[in-house]
Amino acid sequence: MKKEMGKFYFIFAIVIILVLASGVFAQSAGLSGKTKEVVDRIIENQGINKEEIKSVEKVDFEKLPSQVDLRNIDSTNLEVYEVDYGGETPVFVITASEQLLEAQTSDKVYKRMLLTYGIKGEIPESTFLNTGTGVEASVEKGYVMMREGSITGISTNLEVLSGNGEVEVIVYINGVPAGFRNTLAVSSSGVEKDYDTQSIGIVKFDKGDVISTYVIINGEVLVKDIINLVEITTE
Repeated sequence: MKKEMGKFYFIFAIVIILVLASGVFAQSAGLSGKTKEVVDRIIENQGINKEEIKSVEKVDFEKLPSQVDLRNIDSTNLEVYEVDYGGETPVFVITASEQLLEAQTSDKVYKRMLLTYGIKGEIPESTFLNTGTGVEASVEKGYVMMREGSITGISTNLEVLSGNGEVEVIVYINGVPAGFRNTLAVSSSGVEKDYDTQSIGIVKFDKGDVISTYVIINGEVLVKDIINLVEITTE
């Protein structure tokens, strides 16, 4: 709830409040959904007594009252509400349109998680990397996904001892290459690294899928101490 309200305040940081009289909060009669929430909160912040509210009416942009001047504002995604609380002059609230409000608040929230893999010591040949528990993965062993989502990143760090060639670290889903990998071209000894990212929805997995990583040694290359991270994104 706090996250939603934080997003709510961020979206409406641009809301303009035209207060033409003192007064306090009222029940936004005739409003519903996100628009009612926004108008209610803005009026409440002005300290208006809800018992004094007589009506909250949407204002026609073609028939704006003289107190409201929008000549320099694009009214495409705006709405104006007139709050009658019994005073000599009403309170006008300008906010985003209900259509824009609903569109903004329906945005999906994504969560990211890192799967850890690696192997300690020399790696003379191609092999599956170990999971973070120390267990060697395989076409059947790996992290089991609890939600559907996407693989959105992979990074690798390793040390080259000798040789000349190429090292690939490939993501596998259910024992099949997923088409997403790190590729490190090596020609001298030393620590090498690589990382790649991918958009959501490109490399997808389902609930129950097993994700593992496999290192391929191409050429006469000797490496050791591979550290690998795979980033997954779920809703």
